Amino acid sequence: MGAPCHEDRAQGAEDTIAKYADMEIVAKEYDMDSVDKAYDLTMQILKDNPDLDGLVCCNMSNPVGAARAVTEVGSDAVIVGMDHDQEALHYLKDGVIYCLGVQDCFSIGFDTIQVAVMIADGNQPGKLFPEKTDETTTIIYQGDASLMLELLYGDAS
Repeated sequence: MGAPCHEDRAQGAEDTIAKYADMEIVAKEYDMDSVDKAYDLTMQILKDNPDLDGLVCCNMSNPVGAARAVTEVGSDAVIVGMDHDQEALHYLKDGVIYCLGVQDCFSIGFDTIQVAVMIADGNQPGKLFPEKTDETTTIIYQGDASLMLELLYGDAS
């Protein structure tokens, strides 16, 4: 089992894939948010499914491990993933990863602290603040990678 948000992402992917009769999920694995484990799992999935068309990666480690494996074996599998890890952005820039969902981590952290302070002050969810907040995810593609690398990491390579 993964983090609740990772599970929600996976369920959303499964629900969407289920709408397409010509698509099949061949594996669902947990990398425990480890790039090395994601790599190992992807290598096994590619070995078992050499004609694999794509990989859906639901945490920050998944797309990096998957991209390393896909690159190593020369697979054409399309990778879609989450988060803005520097290595993932390089794979996006190089076209190994097709797209990444990037969240506004500043707002997520800010909102969390704001809610914590309100709860510490004795307030309950619902009146002053929602019980659940919606955070924005932006999908970025190859053309966005260089700017993201420079803005987030000062990486102009």
